[in-house]
Amino acid sequence: MRGEARAVSAQPLLLHPSIRKARVLLSLAVLLVANLLPLLGVALWGWKLFDLIVIYWLETLVIGGFGIMQMALTTGWFALFVVPFFILHFGGFMTGHFVFLNMMFGDRSGGSLSAIPARLHDMIVAEGLWVALIGLAVSHGLGFLFGFLLPWLRRRWQGRPLREEADAGSAGNVMFGPYKRVMIMHVSILFGAFLVSVFGNNFAFLALLVALKTASDLYVLRRQWKTEASASPA
Repeated sequence: MRGEARAVSAQPLLLHPSIRKARVLLSLAVLLVANLLPLLGVALWGWKLFDLIVIYWLETLVIGGFGIMQMALTTGWFALFVVPFFILHFGGFMTGHFVFLNMMFGDRSGGSLSAIPARLHDMIVAEGLWVALIGLAVSHGLGFLFGFLLPWLRRRWQGRPLREEADAGSAGNVMFGPYKRVMIMHVSILFGAFLVSVFGNNFAFLALLVALKTASDLYVLRRQWKTEASASPA
């Protein structure tokens, strides 16, 4: 009986083709709309290069937040170690990354680390960056819902034990997953940002930065779809 239950719980989580197609189209549409919001800010509200960089830096925090939830649900008792370690490590990474971006594209005087939260708050409120941030958070939230949470809840409904799931996926892979996505995203952002810093804050190059970042998101989303497709039987 245990072997049969294990075999059932290990089966791929299948969706009707029409449901899968609708999910793909919804995810794609939300991703494109969310990535167009920063461009709308450039056109309507005069957002500059550093405004876009701050939006994408905050988006990295959103990715890390969903990563923490995934770690807490999938790593079993390892979560007692993995989650605090990730928060400290990722927090240090994000702080250092903001200081680097600030020195390269923002206030080159730097400023103290303790002033970072207040400065971010002022930018989010004064420049209206929260509009783009909400859109990107919704996009990542849908990805988390469809790509992880609903399949995880279904496995719980099937009675798959937490210990089995923790063994099935390496805690290290789960913990470093957000870093992989962040690196892909920020390589494209930095390339576009250097072009803008050289040629100026004109609309064309800011639009190029948004396009490069959107392309990196589409690349990650396509890889996720291919992984899901390969896990399903023909």
